[in-house]
Amino acid sequence: MSLTVQEVLGRFPGWRIIDVTGGWVALRVPLVSADSGLSNVRCGATLAELVGNLQTESRLHESRSPATSN
Repeated sequence: MSLTVQEVLGRFPGWRIIDVTGGWVALRVPLVSADSGLSNVRCGATLAELVGNLQTESRLHESRSPATSN
């Protein structure tokens, strides 16, 4: 499966994705505080690996978000 940067950005809003020599870097925009337990930068050798790392970060973010009641 071939991913595009636009597809990844659509799945993970709030990140800026940069193609760097030897891989990919995602920067969180806006940044989170150092004591949040979350990352502001995620990397991957391939775009698919970066997606996996962003999925992990999303799960961490969800586990730290306060539950909302309806």
